Amino acid sequence: MDHLLAGRYRLAERLGEGGAGTVWRARDELLTRDVAVKQVRVPPELGGPERARFVDRAIHEARAAGRLRDAGIVVVHDVLLERGLPWIIMDLVTGRSLDQVVRQGGPLPPATVARIGVQVLSALEVAHAHGILHQDVKPANVLLDADGRALLADFGIAATMDAAGDVLASAGSPGYMAPERLNGRPAGTASDLWSLAATLYTAVEGVAPFQRALPAAVAAAVLLHEPPPPVRAGRELGGLLSAMLAKDPASRPGAAAVRQGLLAAQQAPPATSRSGRGRGWKVPAAIAAVVLLAGGALAYGLAVRAEAGGGRFATAPDPCELITAERAATLLGGTARRARPRPGECQWSYLVRGIVQRSITVRVKAHRPQGGHDGPGVAALLFGDDRSHRGKEENTAFRTTTSTLRDVPGVGEEAFAQDRFERYMNTDEGEGQLWCAVVARTSNLTGEIVYHHRDVQGASAADRAVAVDTAEQVFAALSG
Repeated sequence: MDHLLAGRYRLAERLGEGGAGTVWRARDELLTRDVAVKQVRVPPELGGPERARFVDRAIHEARAAGRLRDAGIVVVHDVLLERGLPWIIMDLVTGRSLDQVVRQGGPLPPATVARIGVQVLSALEVAHAHGILHQDVKPANVLLDADGRALLADFGIAATMDAAGDVLASAGSPGYMAPERLNGRPAGTASDLWSLAATLYTAVEGVAPFQRALPAAVAAAVLLHEPPPPVRAGRELGGLLSAMLAKDPASRPGAAAVRQGLLAAQQAPPATSRSGRGRGWKVPAAIAAVVLLAGGALAYGLAVRAEAGGGRFATAPDPCELITAERAATLLGGTARRARPRPGECQWSYLVRGIVQRSITVRVKAHRPQGGHDGPGVAALLFGDDRSHRGKEENTAFRTTTSTLRDVPGVGEEAFAQDRFERYMNTDEGEGQLWCAVVARTSNLTGEIVYHHRDVQGASAADRAVAVDTAEQVFAALSG
């Protein structure tokens, strides 16, 4: 193909193609250098206003991603519109993708994969700190340069946090999309970390965790089945990847625990058994409770001795029984509809003309003794991990403002609150949507209450009070 894009970038060679678009090698004739050009794929079923919204969103998010700077991120230089399609101009990395390396040379050693994981994790942490989700972490988008450095490429379908419900947020590669994204649920940082785990699993095992013959079968496997136990990863990396691939985002280790696990895997001796599940494995104490707690790890024979001191809750109570319909209606200002989006979660919604205007979501989880910690100790570790991953000071990144983290006395044994406001893209009035969250712990149970309010201009004292009042009632019910 010999096409001059924007009178400047001459497309020369197709480098790759996927569900999100096509990547070309091109020549920047103004600066006389080679670049990579991503042609974003617009879903063919879209027409008229939907297509225009998709294109506008793709360009906006690519520009936002272009502001990210990290040694592990491929730089975005330019974003433009031609032939009605978004085109993203990026650095051309000399080297091969992780996908090519594995296909041509087979699986990589666990320590090498862990090192790559640390570098890609750093890139994701920078993006997440700026309110950006990558949404397409996969082996083809991890590039290894001539020095062996790993870079995360292709922010072409990146999105701001909680960009659920639009077409761009549903784009990606099924085998590397987290279950919540395939289900149409809101994506979060845990979704990108799930994709990172699937990528590293492929690199160390030589096969994708949910590989099937047909895309629909891949998606079904992600939603319904567990991946085969890692056999080449070794005990440290294998246990971490299994934990990161948990179906429930709340059960996955956070970025800090993932980093600790990857660093431990880098230092681990080579596996002596291809099963990766030899006896006597002990998880590093710093990450034992966080990593092994996540649902997937225990399913693969990682034996952890159950200890006394499980805490008050043998199982998590039904979250829908922790707040009455009458109380939900009072808090939301009208008749509330109840739903159970997923296990351990209850959502009360107030609708206006069929659209959810305000909602309250209650999530609770009971924790068992693990890794030398009793149940309350595990809950405290996870609570602290969650708190440490949230910015403690007010921060604004593009259209999203996250508030200062606030302690909430009188709710459980310890609790904090934080708000996030996201301004709508096409508004001059400053309107947007607000999430007020309260995270709390009592004994071996952790919980989160999230109040969501659409079409507001920021967080008000009344909005924050709804979240705190709900948390007070929920944890009072737990104490009863």
